[in-house]
Amino acid sequence: MAGHDVPLAAELRALAKTPEDPLMAIVSDTRVEGLIRSRAVAALRLVPTKGVQFFLGKLIETKAKATDASDRLIVRRAAVALGWMVAPGAAEKLDLLFENEDAEVRLDAAIGLGLSRAETAATLLRRQLAVESVPRVRDQIERQLRALPQPSPEPDKAHGPPTKEPMRTGW
Repeated sequence: MAGHDVPLAAELRALAKTPEDPLMAIVSDTRVEGLIRSRAVAALRLVPTKGVQFFLGKLIETKAKATDASDRLIVRRAAVALGWMVAPGAAEKLDLLFENEDAEVRLDAAIGLGLSRAETAATLLRRQLAVESVPRVRDQIERQLRALPQPSPEPDKAHGPPTKEPMRTGW
């Protein structure tokens, strides 16, 4: 882990056959310092198994309205990790974080939604943008909306091929 907060995937696999198990145990152990728990959450993004996706989704559900600083940091890291994994159902879990009073949690929820590329991500981001009052969070939501793939426009019927020959006037 030469100078990085989060180990490489190969380093994690060298530690254990299923590196997610000890990482999830660290995250769940409230006796462990919050910063270490948050680093374990960030490391989980490197092992995107269904079990990890479920774990992160549950973590977000239970700590969506966290007020403790450590819990907020952990849920912020979980938001980005879950979005990074493009996990099924991630958008609905991340949307829960928009109810948190901490702007940094909402900001990371927006990042996670953008990373998820979920079909509903743009709708959820626009809904939050309509009510968000913190400029920094609003800017991040707008940035994520610009980064999301835009739906292909439906053919404009007014400009489609004519069904009748246009009337011609002239000499």
